Amino acid sequence: MDCGGLRMQSIIAFISDFGLEDTWVGVCHAVIYSRCPETRIVDLAHQIRPFDIWKAAVTAAAGVFQLPDAIHLVVVDPGVGNGRKDLCLTTQHGTRLVGPDNGVLIPAAMRSGGVAEAYVLDPQPPIGSTLLATFHARDVLAPAAAALACGVAPSELGEKVDVAALSAAPFGPAHPEGDYLVAQVLESDRFGSIRTSVTAEDVEAHHLSGQALEMSIGHVRLSVPFGRTFSDVPEGDLVALVDSSGWLTLAENTGSAFERLGVEPGTHVRLRAVP
Repeated sequence: MDCGGLRMQSIIAFISDFGLEDTWVGVCHAVIYSRCPETRIVDLAHQIRPFDIWKAAVTAAAGVFQLPDAIHLVVVDPGVGNGRKDLCLTTQHGTRLVGPDNGVLIPAAMRSGGVAEAYVLDPQPPIGSTLLATFHARDVLAPAAAALACGVAPSELGEKVDVAALSAAPFGPAHPEGDYLVAQVLESDRFGSIRTSVTAEDVEAHHLSGQALEMSIGHVRLSVPFGRTFSDVPEGDLVALVDSSGWLTLAENTGSAFERLGVEPGTHVRLRAVP
């Protein structure tokens, strides 16, 4: 895909829990540009709560859904330096992801057909520096993302490993149980919309769109219409829809479904279409 001379494959979508008050994001940018000056970095999110692998995995999966041709660099890594692996994953649909082996990359890979191949990265610290145990983002992950952006094949970045040996995701995909689809609450966004682990593909496969949905979220049982957008229902009413991140979402038109229901990430969801 060509975008005015810049290939989408040379765009790095960067997610971290680094915040913007310190030097860490900027230093990673500098390392990437020093190794691949022609790349572009898109900062998708850096205000993720420290060590929150769940939120980072949700954010990365949304990023892959919207930018499948970009390189996704995801650094939320409470285990940095403890011997866990640094990875480059390729997916069945061709997306490439770089990050630690703590499960944070797996939901994103699943949004692109699942993991096709996995490679353990050989450290490539900046020239004149030694590998720093607390900053693999600078010394291992950013250089690997830069190499991919400049055309290096994933197989050249390190040794191939068994996909089955990778750390598990913090949450799993939705799955059927009888007449129901069973999932989890992933997060609520700043507008109070509640995203679930039901994907747009799940909606299509289970014929949920355009129908009323019976939803149980925790101990709350609801009947809500499936809509195309928020204003398909009157102000203050709830609607289920597939949002821009590709998740089935429960929203309140000009209100907050989260404040109304008070559910947290990990809450179980059961739903089915009803006449």
